[in-house]
Amino acid sequence: MMSRSEASTQPLIVKILGGLAVGGIGALTGYGLASIVEVEQGASWADSLALAMAVALLAIAVLSAVTLALRPSTIPRGCGVLQIIVFLLAGLMFLAPIYGPSWFSADMVFGGIVVLLVVQTVANLMLWRAADEMLRQVMAETSAMAFWALQTALFLYAAAERLGLVETVSGWGLTGILMAVYLISSIVAAARRGIH
Repeated sequence: MMSRSEASTQPLIVKILGGLAVGGIGALTGYGLASIVEVEQGASWADSLALAMAVALLAIAVLSAVTLALRPSTIPRGCGVLQIIVFLLAGLMFLAPIYGPSWFSADMVFGGIVVLLVVQTVANLMLWRAADEMLRQVMAETSAMAFWALQTALFLYAAAERLGLVETVSGWGLTGILMAVYLISSIVAAARRGIH
């Protein structure tokens, strides 16, 4: 969630309690992820990475909702709910291929993912339209950083694969890597602008 830094007039105890609350949420998120991964001992690295991305995206959505509720003035107007929707849907789309087939056929799970992707795409376009110039700049920088990092990594990986130096990575694994790079790029771009 992108929120602007602002000079705080809150008492020190409120800042400390807020930091402890955020730390507690992070600890719970880490504990939850570790518990899930422990249950999924036989999971591939690609599923483990997708699960980590899903947990991270859902945690960001929850933290974004808390930020929107507690500090609405720090969120660009019209962007908060859209950002939460985008993060929630991304997290669900990472979970669906792993857990969905336990309840539904693969065709139904895939159809659901397509519907979620369409809704998320519309939410992303609405977010772009609602964003102010600084938030649009952060989005553009995030995309550019992720693109160049991934293009370089993909080229090196493809050359190594062609030479028989590395094993083939599945599209699912590559998608997890892509999201991890994108999240890191987003954090870097936002931090450069004083947004957190």
